[in-house]
Amino acid sequence: MSGTGHLDINPADRARLLASATAYAAGRRTYVVGAVSDVIAANAGRLDAAVRETLADAIRPAVDAGDSIDAPAWTRALAALETAAPDDADGLDGSAVDLRILLFCAFRHDMGGDAGLWMRLLDDPPEEIDGQWRAISARDLYEAGYAPQGAPEPSIQHLEPLGDAGDPAWGEVYLKLVGGAE
Repeated sequence: MSGTGHLDINPADRARLLASATAYAAGRRTYVVGAVSDVIAANAGRLDAAVRETLADAIRPAVDAGDSIDAPAWTRALAALETAAPDDADGLDGSAVDLRILLFCAFRHDMGGDAGLWMRLLDDPPEEIDGQWRAISARDLYEAGYAPQGAPEPSIQHLEPLGDAGDPAWGEVYLKLVGGAE
């Protein structure tokens, strides 16, 4: 996977995906900060004023902290949110790698919360949600205890589950990821 990518996603799900990825990436001091901030900067004009302000509010503490690793990337995203010209294009554009990382970050943040976005994305998955992405995300759910009893194990190395998280919605997401049935 290389080059540019596009996630065909409606405005409400786009806002949720960006907010979740930002919440996960903030303070991480890893490559995910650059990936998430680059997607935000590239798509800032597609966001309505309320979404831009919500993301800016989430990003400002990371900028204000002045971390030498995170602050430059978040500063670029914040500047884009504050100065973006309106753009009525759909979805999210970015490098295919950055979009994939964005999806991982949002997924990890959302685990245990509302699974609706992930059910919708898995019903008609973008190309970034490929077999590798599914295997890694299934492993995360499995290890967190979201796999339904009797469901197949993830296809990649994993730890034993921490217990039963008892959330049937995430159990359904897990089954969609591994292609299994209860």
